[in-house]
Amino acid sequence: MVKRLSRFFDNFELIFSAVFLVTMVIALLFQVFFRYVIGKSLPWSEELSRLCFLYMVFLATSVAAKNRSHIRVTSQFNGLPAKIRKIFLVLGDIVWLSFNTIVIYQGIKLFIDMGERPLMSQVLGINLKYMFIIIPLGFFVQSLRILQGYYLDYSSKKK
Repeated sequence: MVKRLSRFFDNFELIFSAVFLVTMVIALLFQVFFRYVIGKSLPWSEELSRLCFLYMVFLATSVAAKNRSHIRVTSQFNGLPAKIRKIFLVLGDIVWLSFNTIVIYQGIKLFIDMGERPLMSQVLGINLKYMFIIIPLGFFVQSLRILQGYYLDYSSKKK
């Protein structure tokens, strides 16, 4: 049981990103089928696919951070010694984490403000604050994955 929970927490962004991708594709396929075969469009499919795309992207960024495959400009460090290169990469991650902290803070403020003045989606009738909560959540999980990478690096070097 513990092993299954551990595996889930190690991969939950990937699992949910896949679920959102599949849901988005199915909703768009329904839209295409209904529009071109039946001759009527489904108003909810576009809004649902947009919501799924937003959630998928923000969760996938933390997968990229976990795998350390996020886009970085590192070619300017290639000529430097390994220790100095590592210092610059750590400084870059500190800037990245600082940016994430600002986005998390502003995203939480947006969520709270949208609770005071609710905006509803036109077709699905969902309060848009639930659509935008993925912004601070995505950046928070991304920050956790960056820190997890450093923890795993540090703990493996101690052994």
